[in-house]
Amino acid sequence: MKNTDPKQFAGVWLDSQHATIISNNPENESNEDGFGIQDKVTAQSYHGSKGEHASNNADQANTHQYFKSVASILLKFDSILIFGPGKSQEQFVNYLNEDSHFQNKKITVEAAKQLSTPQMIARVRDFFSAS
Repeated sequence: MKNTDPKQFAGVWLDSQHATIISNNPENESNEDGFGIQDKVTAQSYHGSKGEHASNNADQANTHQYFKSVASILLKFDSILIFGPGKSQEQFVNYLNEDSHFQNKKITVEAAKQLSTPQMIARVRDFFSAS
């Protein structure tokens, strides 16, 4: 079933250190159905000075910068699927909910294990084909 809706869709496989953005954007390296890897983001590790408090502050700053980088890529998409292992997806959705740019976007969160790149692309394609 071919989706003729001009809306832009993106899926984000996300854990605490890596994000892979998959979209139906014709600008990305895609296969014949239009879905492919748009971008990849890796969290940077900046370490604070010694001490637990400084380390926690550095971790929070790293996470904020990582989420900000991923969110900036997602701004042009109308519907977003966020999936991956652990709790990072929930934290990222909370981050997006605080950003007014994402108030009118449809955001769905799902748990997922580690997936290969073709599995990630298939998951995003299947999700948006069904909707």
